[in-house]
Amino acid sequence: MRRGCVIRTVAASGALALALAGCGGGGKDKPAGKAPAKPAAEAPAGGWPQPENGRLTAKMCGLLTDGDYAKYGHQRMPQENAGPAQDGSNTVGCTYMLGDQLTLSLQKSAQGAKIAFKQGLDDHKDRLKGKPSVLAPNVVQGADESWFDYSTLGGGPTEYEVEARRGALTVGIVLSEVPQHPDKDPKAMLAGLAALVLQRIPNVGKADTGIVHQVKYVVWGSGATAMQVVYNDPVSTKTVTLKNVKLPWHKEFPMPDTGNQPTAALSVSGAGATPTVLVGCEIFVDGKSVQKKAPDGGLTFCDADYHT
Repeated sequence: MRRGCVIRTVAASGALALALAGCGGGGKDKPAGKAPAKPAAEAPAGGWPQPENGRLTAKMCGLLTDGDYAKYGHQRMPQENAGPAQDGSNTVGCTYMLGDQLTLSLQKSAQGAKIAFKQGLDDHKDRLKGKPSVLAPNVVQGADESWFDYSTLGGGPTEYEVEARRGALTVGIVLSEVPQHPDKDPKAMLAGLAALVLQRIPNVGKADTGIVHQVKYVVWGSGATAMQVVYNDPVSTKTVTLKNVKLPWHKEFPMPDTGNQPTAALSVSGAGATPTVLVGCEIFVDGKSVQKKAPDGGLTFCDADYHT
């Protein structure tokens, strides 16, 4: 039942999972029929830990206490690891014996966080195929969007997770049950704990601090059309094929901040309508060219890695 540390951020495969250092727009959610969060515990001396110079820190593992879990009848085991993501993204994770986890991730913009949140949910659904599910949306009070389900990165139906986004901030909590002592209502517990985290850092994520990153593909040539354009969608990670494409052609994708490690494969190719038609391609990240091929006969291919 125990597993390694996991944080939610963008990965080349579309999964939102990266190792931690130390591990070795719409309205707010208004869940129908859900009991309100438990009353917040008294803040520690000096107040609840907040970001330092805009960065999430390991101190923020203290946003949830053993007492918070105990109010829901769950005994949280001692902490094993806490620290920032190795990739340089603004993410911190906290892991506890037997598998309980808390993760916080802060994008530079609400739009970037919204993209990352959707990627995480899409990946969760992909991994969920053929497995039991209790997927429920909009479960966390104070969040713009949220979901609850079995944890598909864990060891089976005794692990649950909740993901909640408010503005540029995403909160993820994993609950690992002891089979001999199952929790009475994991959904209410995780939703309530996520709501407590949002209450204790009330301003985090509400204001954008940077740009929404952009990836742009361009294909051009000596003719009016390309017989075919094929590109990798860096958001969905799906390959898209277009036929008889009018030139010049371009496609843009808003992207989240993912730190300094490559997390998505960028590729675009074009083929001329006839052997005499020359076709070129180029890839831009935030307006900067990262790969360019001059027009040539036959098939032209550009590729690069996305990172911020």
